[in-house]
Amino acid sequence: MNTLPTADARISVTSLEHGIWPGLKAKLETVLGRLGMTRLSAPVMLVLHDSVDVAVKAMHFAAFRRLAEEEFGMVTDSNSADLEALFDAEVNEHGSQNIAQFCKDNGQRVEIVFPTAGEDILSIVVPVEWDVAQCGTSGLVEALGLQWLSVTPEAGMCAYSLKQAATDPDSARQGVLLDEASGQASIQNICNKLGYGLIRFSSAGEVIAVSKTMLESLRLPLDASSISDLCAAIPFNFYNDVIWGLALTGEGVFENYRTRVYLSGAEGHSALFNVSGYRDEDAVIHSLWQIVSLDQRTIHLGEGSILSEARIHNITRNYVPQMVEEKAREAVQLGKETLINEEGEIAVLFCDIVGFTSFVESNASSESIINTLNTILRRVSGSVRRHNGYIDKFMGDSVMAIFREPADALAAAIDMQLHAADINGLRSRAGQDALSLRIGIHWGEVVIGNVGTAERLDWTAIGDVVNTASRIEKNCHPGSILISQTLRDRVDVAQHPEISFGDIFTIHVKGKREGLSVCHISQAEDGE
Repeated sequence: MNTLPTADARISVTSLEHGIWPGLKAKLETVLGRLGMTRLSAPVMLVLHDSVDVAVKAMHFAAFRRLAEEEFGMVTDSNSADLEALFDAEVNEHGSQNIAQFCKDNGQRVEIVFPTAGEDILSIVVPVEWDVAQCGTSGLVEALGLQWLSVTPEAGMCAYSLKQAATDPDSARQGVLLDEASGQASIQNICNKLGYGLIRFSSAGEVIAVSKTMLESLRLPLDASSISDLCAAIPFNFYNDVIWGLALTGEGVFENYRTRVYLSGAEGHSALFNVSGYRDEDAVIHSLWQIVSLDQRTIHLGEGSILSEARIHNITRNYVPQMVEEKAREAVQLGKETLINEEGEIAVLFCDIVGFTSFVESNASSESIINTLNTILRRVSGSVRRHNGYIDKFMGDSVMAIFREPADALAAAIDMQLHAADINGLRSRAGQDALSLRIGIHWGEVVIGNVGTAERLDWTAIGDVVNTASRIEKNCHPGSILISQTLRDRVDVAQHPEISFGDIFTIHVKGKREGLSVCHISQAEDGE
């Protein structure tokens, strides 16, 4: 049993909804860089995400058990199923805020320790009994050559340390180029292990031959009648799109075509296949059939070309906020089906094109309004992306963006105004009216979560900080950047000589009884 590191960086967690992941990722990458393991940053972050998730939930469940015993008089040892049902109902209905607050009030927290020396990658300390084997990433840990070891924590704690497993120094292998025989053997083994089916068609669509694995994948007997049933079950669209369609193309190759086969006489018996293949010099079509789902009529997996689905995705992804797609990928990796709400401090930026409505009314016949709007919004979006921010939403001629780091929001705003100056220089030379940007930024605690219904959801930031940032923007002069003193106080001015901060003054905004302290910022005169 190892001993828990003493010095080192620590992050305390009471809730998964407190925007903890950026900070954890930054500290993990520092440790992995020190250990020469930077290439493993993504999978180890997945391991960390999973283990912290399980550890926090274990702490929350123990806290809920204590509440049930002390406040409701439940005998939890004999009602574990009921307790779990109550716990799930509480989390689903109210989130984890109440339980997290109870943990905070009672000094309970999960601590993630990042050593500054030694071979350990990180340690997780939990104030309740907890087994790291409950995590779903144990296979990944082993595949990465890592291991969890129990460590000696403080009294009443349970802790594990993640480190590299001992390896044989002679076990390292270098890649070699497969010879043709080895490559063919590997391909054959893959087909056998995964049960891929093979069918050969004539150019007219007649089935010439079928592999045993094709019939086995459909749970059919290995006889001639099964082959006849299979031939009749292959849908017309497959022949039309693929078999005869190959005659219309010069390449003679098709990939990733999905088709569902329904077998007559077997109620509900169907299979969705992914099919790829080619046409040889004798016009015989050789096809490889990979089963995607069996007996799953209720699952609406699309049929037809996966390439078409990919093209649809490439179109629609531009309408999905970048942060949503990023979080969705993270959720899928962790086996989740929804995005969870997050709480945390962020900078909220509003940028508005001043007087654009009037501009539209007076210039509708002289230039493309959409092109003009998109030219400006493209520059604004680029500034957000370059400075590590996310576009939350476009609202006509205005933009809402969020930033994890306060200085990034200021840098993005200055970048936006510099691009606006460039655009107006071009517009001036073309004899067109100038279009100015007005930018307001505030910093504070928000909830980023699901807003809407099952038919249409937004994953967006909500809270007073958002409303205040919008009010600040409305009080900003065209061509300027106005920020709250709260945001200014979070920036180390000495570390950012490229930013010029104006004097603090007070504005009065709707919904606030007290005045709001703000200041202007701009690029310093000697800034690059």
